[in-house]
Amino acid sequence: MKFITIAAILGLAVSFSASAHISLKQSTPQNSAMLMQSPEQLTLTFSGEVQLAKVLLSDAANKQVDFNFKPSAKANSNFSWPLPKLEKGNYTVKWIALGGDGHKMSGNFDFILHSSDTHSKMKDMSAPHKQHNH
Repeated sequence: MKFITIAAILGLAVSFSASAHISLKQSTPQNSAMLMQSPEQLTLTFSGEVQLAKVLLSDAANKQVDFNFKPSAKANSNFSWPLPKLEKGNYTVKWIALGGDGHKMSGNFDFILHSSDTHSKMKDMSAPHKQHNH
């Protein structure tokens, strides 16, 4: 009987320990990314399975971008959503997830979108100019 109780306690400790260490392993766009074109999708990859309760994408004015996020009914480690075309500027992604034991986790990351037009104009400005004689 004591063995079963000790095994149950150890099992709970291991499952709590495992879920407490789940974190965002990778994202697309990456944290602090400087993009030259609008990302086609938002991807979150966690180190273990979680249920996503909330994911918000907002611009520098804190205006939320709608990308049809729905809370996840099943635990998973990979999540992905198509994004609408974003305007140039600074963006923040905030997420809230639940681990297998109901442990709440949250985090955020930022990225910057520079317009492709800005990149093209900078290229044109750095190209040698031809002198016109009239």
